[in-house]
Amino acid sequence: MWCVVGISWAILGGSPLSADVIRLENGGELRGELVGAVTRTPGETVVIRTLTGSRVEVAGERVVLVARRSLKVEQYEERSDRVATGNDTVEGHWELAEWCRIQRLPDQRRKHLERVVSLDPSHRSAHYGLGHTLRNGKWTSREEFMASRGLVRYRGRYITPQQREDLEAASVGAAAYRKWFAQIRIWHKWLKTDDSKQQGRARTELERVRDSAAVVPLVRVLGRDKSESTRVLLAGVLGGVPGPDPVGPLVNLALRDRSYRVRAAARNAIGPKRLTVAVRFAVVGLGDRSNAVVRRSAILLGECGDVTAVPPLIAALVTRHVHRVRVPGSRHPSFAFARDGTPVHPAVAQGFGVPPEVLRGMQMGQFPFGVVILPAQFAEKETQVISVVVDRENPEVLAALKRLSGNAGANYDRRAWELWWLAFRQGTK
Repeated sequence: MWCVVGISWAILGGSPLSADVIRLENGGELRGELVGAVTRTPGETVVIRTLTGSRVEVAGERVVLVARRSLKVEQYEERSDRVATGNDTVEGHWELAEWCRIQRLPDQRRKHLERVVSLDPSHRSAHYGLGHTLRNGKWTSREEFMASRGLVRYRGRYITPQQREDLEAASVGAAAYRKWFAQIRIWHKWLKTDDSKQQGRARTELERVRDSAAVVPLVRVLGRDKSESTRVLLAGVLGGVPGPDPVGPLVNLALRDRSYRVRAAARNAIGPKRLTVAVRFAVVGLGDRSNAVVRRSAILLGECGDVTAVPPLIAALVTRHVHRVRVPGSRHPSFAFARDGTPVHPAVAQGFGVPPEVLRGMQMGQFPFGVVILPAQFAEKETQVISVVVDRENPEVLAALKRLSGNAGANYDRRAWELWWLAFRQGTK
């Protein structure tokens, strides 16, 4: 018996329509076609025929995972590795994006189109491929353009936030909504009086609410109150409403409220029996612009125990966030940093504008609301606001993945996690 750590292979004529992957304990991979079933029994030998025609036998105890994938995905992985290591250029990524389009790999295509526009912001074909439109000399996506006009996407169309709230209210019944909205506004006014008895009566009435039709009015009235105690009360009232309707607002409070007390109260109000319902709302939080929300979402998903959250968690292992920084005046409009803090913009490479200690702070999430950097005599010098883009590794996301999967060794290697998930779905892990 002989064991191979890694084999480079070429796609030959007559190759099978699927390609299997064996990942070894030392990190090496074998790709080809499995010969026979993999049973995971002691003393088993895993046999694979590589795409060059070689037959390789591997001791079962040295195999970490076995996954079956389509051949075009294997072809993509090979091409992607070649581009990343030897042809990280506009031409290389554009050629691979076109190949992905022909092979109908939309997610992979988008990844390379985004790399093209990062290398060449004026590449029109890549922008069009991403669905961007040139407006006032700036390329923007449809979502960004609509957001700049104050519109949000709701059921396939763009409307104002007020329209969305009204449509959501209509879904629970217009009559019931109006009734509850009027009543809750009265109770809210009682809470704001100086009469302690009136305040106590308002709290008692609110805590008796059990009708799901009251959820939206509760959120619209109490959720906008600046008082921390009122929003804590809201979390408790929503927690007392049975069913799934209050879960979305509770998750929103648990992830996004500025008060720790409110977030903790909302998390407790969700309760263990409704965690499954909370999954889809927490998954949305993984894509939030705020890194704090991303990390809170991961903690909640880890507590939910639902393995369907694994793919979005994998995607959120490392997230990109934009910080607004005011610096001494410069013609350079923005800065960007790689995951390890390496500057990737010419202005940053020259060391202009942002002190190293500030960069480290942004990478550690210490400045969620932006930074102001002024020269020694700032009153006499021009300043400007720039964008600093930082890639953040999210330890809470990694912890949630390990908790849901029981896989403790992949760390922030997104591809290793994707292979694990593929093997898990196929029952080979």
